[in-house]
Amino acid sequence: MAERRTPNPGVGGSNPSWPAQFSGDQVIRQLIKKIEDFFQDSLRELKKVIFPSLDEVIGSTKVVIITVLIISAFLGLIDFILSKLVGYILS
Repeated sequence: MAERRTPNPGVGGSNPSWPAQFSGDQVIRQLIKKIEDFFQDSLRELKKVIFPSLDEVIGSTKVVIITVLIISAFLGLIDFILSKLVGYILS
C-alpha cells in the first residue's frame, strides 16, 4: 500500500482527519437518552403551569367576542363610508 502524505506537510496536528466513528448501539442509546430527557423536562415544566378556571375562560371568551364584534362593526362602517365616498368621487 502506498504511503499517504498530506498536500501541505507544514500543517498538521494531533486531530484526526476523520471524525470519531460511533457504533450503531451508541447512537441509538444517545438518541433514546435525549428523547427521555426531553419528555422528563416537558413533564417538569408542565407541572409548573397554572391553568385558568372555567369562570376565567368564559370571561376571557366573552371579552374576545365583544372586542371582535366592536372592531368588525367599526371596520364595516369605515368600509361603507369609503365606498360611498369613492362612488361619489367617481360618478
